[in-house]
Amino acid sequence: MTRPVNILGVGHVALDHQFSIQAFPEHPSKTPAHGYRSGVGGMTANACVAAARLGAHVRIASPVGDDASAPFIEAHFRQEGVDPGGLVRVAGAHSSVAAVIVDAQGERLIVSHRGDALRLAPALDAAQVDAADVLLTDPRCPAWAQAALERARALRRLSILDGDAAPQQDLQRLVGLSAWAVFSRPGLQAFEPGTVAQGLAAALAAGAEVAVVTQDDQPMWWQRRGETLRCLSSVVVQPVVDTTAAGDTFHGALAVALGEGAADEDALRFAAAAAALKCLQPGGIAGAPRREQVEALLAAS
Repeated sequence: MTRPVNILGVGHVALDHQFSIQAFPEHPSKTPAHGYRSGVGGMTANACVAAARLGAHVRIASPVGDDASAPFIEAHFRQEGVDPGGLVRVAGAHSSVAAVIVDAQGERLIVSHRGDALRLAPALDAAQVDAADVLLTDPRCPAWAQAALERARALRRLSILDGDAAPQQDLQRLVGLSAWAVFSRPGLQAFEPGTVAQGLAAALAAGAEVAVVTQDDQPMWWQRRGETLRCLSSVVVQPVVDTTAAGDTFHGALAVALGEGAADEDALRFAAAAAALKCLQPGGIAGAPRREQVEALLAAS
């Protein structure tokens, strides 16, 4: 592909309040933070930013509140080179909010409040999918995700579902419509309790073409329908500063690589390298890497 990949993200946007602490307390207590920043997060929102930093043309479609958060969210995407034209301000609704607490080892605790904009949103304008090479989506607004995935399948567009932890009925509604179902380990358990092999096989049986499970710094497992289950070693980097948005970065980078025509394993390696580099930087998605950084890490591996 000679032109940049066109990616449409349909999914979750949230306001993030990020606190840096030395260590998580053993019991509930007052804990001082040595760092704070506010920003925009959410699964698909972060994946869109990661993809834009890697050179893709990206548009975000998401229901958000019509309160003071909306201009802040729109400005964030414009600054990151993501087209915010698909944001829909839902009258009388609020956007999602999360507190993201990161310790000195880079581990994070996320406390989130799901905004009612996701529930009160009007129907998605699914025609937005038509101009995309790749669709990125997540289960936080299942009605929008379903409409987008159905349109992508009808048009034979590549689609990637972020199968993070969600109600089982939502995952069952969406997994079979996606070309790539890419799970976190908790997400795979929510979809199909049991072993990794059983979960990935269930995703393929439901209709996905490729099923993947990432496991933080452990090897990932993946399988294309009709082929054998395969394992891919993780990309290890040090020192880990902040794991927030690493999974979202993986999804965004995977969309870029697949949209450019990379083979399955090469695309997964590219995505794993991007996610690993994110962990070296603080600030959630603000630490997502640029293309030259990912290519340099892969060349050195």
